Amino acid sequence: MTFIRSRSLMRGVLLRTEENRRKEEEHQRMAICITHPSCASLTEWADEQRNDVATSTRRRKEPPAVVDDCTDLDTARRKEIAKSHGHSYDEQTGVQIILDALTPAERLHLADERQPLRHYRAEKGDVQNAIRKIKSTIQWRQDFEVDDIKRCFDKDDVPLDDRKKLDRLANIIADENATGKIYCRGYDKEGRAILYLTPGRENSQHEYNNMRHLVYHLERAIACTRRRSGREKVCIVIGYQGFRLSNAPPMSTVKHTLQILQGHYPERMYRAYICDPPLVFRTFWNIIRHFIDPATLEKIAFCTGKEGERLLNRDFDTTKTERQAGGTKALRVFDSTEFLFETPFDSTFDE
Repeated sequence: MTFIRSRSLMRGVLLRTEENRRKEEEHQRMAICITHPSCASLTEWADEQRNDVATSTRRRKEPPAVVDDCTDLDTARRKEIAKSHGHSYDEQTGVQIILDALTPAERLHLADERQPLRHYRAEKGDVQNAIRKIKSTIQWRQDFEVDDIKRCFDKDDVPLDDRKKLDRLANIIADENATGKIYCRGYDKEGRAILYLTPGRENSQHEYNNMRHLVYHLERAIACTRRRSGREKVCIVIGYQGFRLSNAPPMSTVKHTLQILQGHYPERMYRAYICDPPLVFRTFWNIIRHFIDPATLEKIAFCTGKEGERLLNRDFDTTKTERQAGGTKALRVFDSTEFLFETPFDSTFDE
């Protein structure tokens, strides 16, 4: 009964005396000795608890195992195409040949360990083409400063000289993003990040800065997908609210965009959903489709009417997507500052 009364005192029913405090600690020591024999004191027990919490936190932060987004049907089609062009198709052998063709410096600048496999798959077993293109991509990533673009909003441990360059990139991307023309929000039903593009919100005609803005969001969508599901591909939703031909980017920007997507991010797009395009889009589409690789064209879905609605409902939880992706609920308005400056790089907006 004395212990029960001391617990009541500790909770504020009565003022706790020093004697009661000592009794309470003694009871805690006894309990700890019974349940944690290795702990000789309250301090050791508290340290053990903190270590357990830290270990648990580290476990939660570990990304899931990589999930191969390639289906058996994809592999069968690649083998068929490779055979028709006189190539054998063996991913393990092909990847090793690509790695052997890279210099030590080039290997250090790979985007990740699976980049050679993505290039091999994209070239349908043409290993020489895959080598040529991966070398081009490695050099492009350095010239385009992709790593700096990725970290430009996270400068805590960056030297002052580098910080100035990153600040410049952050300002460029923040300016381009002011209207919310591109951003990541939510995931499809298999954990791929959704990248929303709204051409009607275009606010810049600066081609190079537009491409920096695009690359930032591609890298961010990839990072979100990796953290969420371990997958490698992303979904792109293109909505045409407010679109006019006057909003259409110059043809050089279109070509530059396709060059980056197809040449430097092979096997990264799961599907592109073009949602409710207006009639004026047909003219624009008839021009640009000729610059799109046939393999990429197969991944583009026009979502209109009931058929488009069924596709969106199949792939997305439409209670969590925006209206342009068949969303059935009003979502919070996009906040560019929150997304860029306050949200972790591997998290989508409003996650």
